[in-house]
Amino acid sequence: MKNSFAFAALVGLVAASPAPQMMDFDAILAAPAPALVGPPLTLAASNQTSVYNQATADALASQTAVSAAVASATGSAQKAKRGLVQDLLNILLPPPKTTAKSTSKTSSTAYPTSTTASVRTSTAAPSTTAASSTSQQVSSTTSSSASACPTQPEEGTYCGFINPEDPCAPQPDGYGPKVVPDTVDAFEAYPEFHKEAQNEPTPSGYVNTFRDLNASVNANSYLGLHTLSSYDALGCSQWCDNTTLCTGFNLYIERDPSLNPTTNDTFAPFNCPNPSSITNYKCTLWGSGVEPAAAVNYGGYRDQFQVVIAGSNGYEKTNNTTPDTQPGWQPPTKCPLGSAINKPSTCLGKSFFPGPFDPSVCASYANAQTKVNKAQLGNSAQSVSSFNAYCVKKNGIPQGTWCSLYSDVVSNSWATYTGGWGGNNWFGIESSWTYAVSK
Repeated sequence: MKNSFAFAALVGLVAASPAPQMMDFDAILAAPAPALVGPPLTLAASNQTSVYNQATADALASQTAVSAAVASATGSAQKAKRGLVQDLLNILLPPPKTTAKSTSKTSSTAYPTSTTASVRTSTAAPSTTAASSTSQQVSSTTSSSASACPTQPEEGTYCGFINPEDPCAPQPDGYGPKVVPDTVDAFEAYPEFHKEAQNEPTPSGYVNTFRDLNASVNANSYLGLHTLSSYDALGCSQWCDNTTLCTGFNLYIERDPSLNPTTNDTFAPFNCPNPSSITNYKCTLWGSGVEPAAAVNYGGYRDQFQVVIAGSNGYEKTNNTTPDTQPGWQPPTKCPLGSAINKPSTCLGKSFFPGPFDPSVCASYANAQTKVNKAQLGNSAQSVSSFNAYCVKKNGIPQGTWCSLYSDVVSNSWATYTGGWGGNNWFGIESSWTYAVSK
């Protein structure tokens, strides 16, 4: 299976061998970051969903156990073991079914994936009864025109459609006020933006973690973006509540260009390097908590146009959220705040997966590890009876999910590890849960 990850940075320890429980800081630092850690600066879409592909992440977690088993074989046993484990890999990860080639412009690459829309979609907050899923796609249909088009419009467009990514193309118009004078300094000082951020009520179930910063959140746990019609924390919280894995959101105001900034050149005879600005209210979703330390995106330049941010507020519900029960495992048990299980004597493996906090990858890893152990050692092999899944934060910025596997059902009395220093970096623990196998 081809993928974008370097498995050497992610694989667990050799099957059925005890392992130290402390986090491997070097492995966390070496792990490749997801393709997106926030909305791209040039994003012209009103919405961005399906940033994280949970099914693909689970498949990679399964392959982690298999890859470790192959890597552990040496000498004359290498070829035989590779054949045995490859057979197991084919069972765990059957080849995907062949489907007809789609003409959709949405991405279908390996984890993580992103889906963007070039046309405005509904920015209203979703109903709280909507299905929760990060696999949702931005709806796109071909609309009809009063007069026939010379050619069939591409899916997701319409007759006369202008691609906002084209040189000097109009950008999706923001709902915010036009700041006068149209300068960066005036935007950052605009009194109404600061008043909205400072007075915005905190939605029920959430904790406000920061207010009125001039930077937005960037982190491995990015789940998506929605552009709103107003500065609306309640509306943003409803998007989060209806998105799988979402436990935090960032609401902010962004100065964006009215046209796609372009400098005149031979291939693009357009010249709008610094167009007038528009104001967007943006809501980004996160599979973790959001802290001030993660507000590191101050904007940037699109050609000569400067994108800046104002009124940035953070909200999280990590302490009020119980992760899903995983198939084949009992409902999770919460570890004391900021702590993780530390029981080296029964640890069967450990691994780190960049991205949002997602216990399903630990369940996939645990299930695969048990199958690998039995494939190698038969009935004498130790099965994974429980696992500990928690979110790793480096200096307050979410990094991904740490998984530790155990041969016994560990109790939370073993939750004595509270993170540590790796060089000048503090690695902390958030949302730590244990799962015991179903009997």
